[in-house]
Amino acid sequence: MIQPPHQETGGQIGGDPCSHDEDAKQDRGRPRIGIQKGQLMVKRGCRTALMLFTVMLVFCLSFPIEGQAASVPAPDTWSALQEALDRAPKGECVTLTHDLTAGPSDDTLVIAAGRNAILDLNGHTLNRNLIPGGQQSPVLSIEAGGVLTVRDSGEAPGVLTGGYYQNGGGIVNHGALILEGGRITGNTAVQSGGGVANYDTMLLLGGEICGNDAGRDGGGIYNHPLARLTVQGNLVFGNSAPKSSDISNEGTITLSGTGREEVLVEEIPAIRSYINKLAVMPAVVLLLALLLGIWLDPWLSREQKRSMHIIVGLVFLLILQNYLEYLLSLSAGNTTLRTAMSVLGYSLRPAILVLFCMLVAPDVHRGWTWALVGANCLVYLTAFFSGIAFQFIGNHFVTGPLHDTCMLVSAGLLVWLFFLSLRQFRPLPRKDSWLPLFVTVLIVASVVLDYTSVFVDQPVSFLTIAIVISCVFYYIWLHLQFVRRHEQELLAGQRIQIMLSQIQPHFLFNSLEVIRRLYRREPETADAALLKFERYLRGNMDALAQDRLIPFRTELERTKLYLDLEQLRFPHELHIVWEIRCTDFLLPSLTLQPLAENAVRHGVRGKQSGEGTVSIGAREYEDRYEVSVSDDGNGFDPEVIPADDHSHIGLRNVRERLSYAGAELRIESGPESGTKAVIIIPKKTSEKEDSQP
Repeated sequence: MIQPPHQETGGQIGGDPCSHDEDAKQDRGRPRIGIQKGQLMVKRGCRTALMLFTVMLVFCLSFPIEGQAASVPAPDTWSALQEALDRAPKGECVTLTHDLTAGPSDDTLVIAAGRNAILDLNGHTLNRNLIPGGQQSPVLSIEAGGVLTVRDSGEAPGVLTGGYYQNGGGIVNHGALILEGGRITGNTAVQSGGGVANYDTMLLLGGEICGNDAGRDGGGIYNHPLARLTVQGNLVFGNSAPKSSDISNEGTITLSGTGREEVLVEEIPAIRSYINKLAVMPAVVLLLALLLGIWLDPWLSREQKRSMHIIVGLVFLLILQNYLEYLLSLSAGNTTLRTAMSVLGYSLRPAILVLFCMLVAPDVHRGWTWALVGANCLVYLTAFFSGIAFQFIGNHFVTGPLHDTCMLVSAGLLVWLFFLSLRQFRPLPRKDSWLPLFVTVLIVASVVLDYTSVFVDQPVSFLTIAIVISCVFYYIWLHLQFVRRHEQELLAGQRIQIMLSQIQPHFLFNSLEVIRRLYRREPETADAALLKFERYLRGNMDALAQDRLIPFRTELERTKLYLDLEQLRFPHELHIVWEIRCTDFLLPSLTLQPLAENAVRHGVRGKQSGEGTVSIGAREYEDRYEVSVSDDGNGFDPEVIPADDHSHIGLRNVRERLSYAGAELRIESGPESGTKAVIIIPKKTSEKEDSQP
């Protein structure tokens, strides 16, 4: 255990439950306190000065003004007590004359900002009369700037009991609380501070805080990181909580009058609390990185970038809304502002999903989706005048019958987004379909965590964190789809380019002219040539639609049709030699024919004599297949191919198509030595493609 230096001791006692027996009070055990050592001196000094000024003001105003009574009429109902606390002159005491129990329609007693109230229990009971698990409301709530002093002048102990709330079942203090007498007992907090949740200044000078329960920590008192607590004497004992059963301290605490020389330090809760608040920073950094990625992305259109910027802006706004709502939840005031923040959060989530739907499928009719967003917003706007969606009673969030509207609308839009994602980019590779599913599961899991994790103190909800992560993942996924679509468009353009390079107008005209002349001399030969010409054109058009590898026999047949048509034009000048030793393999379409065309046009026809030989071969080796096309023409330097040399555009297209399939093209040529082009296809490439359905 650590002993913080210069720390006053005393204060909290754990052990026996609350008892009237003086002997039991002597047996109260060792204090069980979780205390944060470090103090922010400047802020604490300001709060101390404010507290002293308030105490002095209370003292100065405690003397009755001439003509006024020293006390106000005794209240006889719960609502009358609230009215008395509101109207009592500053410094005058409201004294109970009998026990008061809250009814179903009664609300938390509130000490408004600027009020300085004194409540004398006078040996009577103030019972909020709530059952844990039901309606949530503390007995008393002190707003920021309000001051309450609790006394007890009766013979029997006055009791403040029956409260049930998230933090601070008995009293929620955002102002100044001075406890001089009375017993705070029998109250329950869902999270922290079964007896009192202190968020500003609290002086425990007398009375007792015992027999209270908390679901997380601080069964007696919870002291906020920015709060100051002073305890004089063994006044907090017999409370229960899973952790720090009596006092859970995250702020500044002073213990005195206990006669003990040490204070147990069980944790560093203040640091933990500040880390919780900084948990929003990774989400902000992720969004900033996402903005940078969108700005630099060359694949997104201007409209797509605009949509992504709007989405990121709304997510930033959602994070800010979460953080402001968290801060407002720590204060008893600003109910209207907190309602506005909640309405904003419920309205933003479906809107973000609709914007993603627009980004994925911009051409799909989306009027009904925006109608859902508008209807959802209208439902939650009713919170300003009705409890049909939700409302704040005091500082407590109370759900209505339409509270889950946002969740249902968002679930429907999430399913619609998942459907659009799979439909818009079909056919989608199986490995690419997991990310939209992962995003859907992530958001569903975050909703479950938000609904089931009661004991989480963080400024940003799990759902908001999931939305930030989903935005990043979904952008990456969309980027991949846009790149793939762009590549498909480039491939389509390349196919057109290949078609234009393969079916040149002069070849068409010359072939038709040869066929026309044949009809004059040899009609039967002309019919056969026309049939070959038709098969050649059809084969080239079919080849443009082929994305996968095709059998070598198919490519060889198309090449033979081309060479047959060329031999009709040059029956004596063009000689063809076939050395085909294997045909049972695959290769990309439109790769052999362009090489044969280059051999004829730039090899044989490029010679001064105009006569030459084209040899075409295919061989199988242990690890590869090789297809060769050679000619005995003039040759060229394969390393020097000008960018604007249209005669070799087919050669470059062949090289690119082969590289996509894992194959390669090698050129062997030189001046006056002819040219040999060799296609090398690894067997693993051909076999892998052949095994796919």
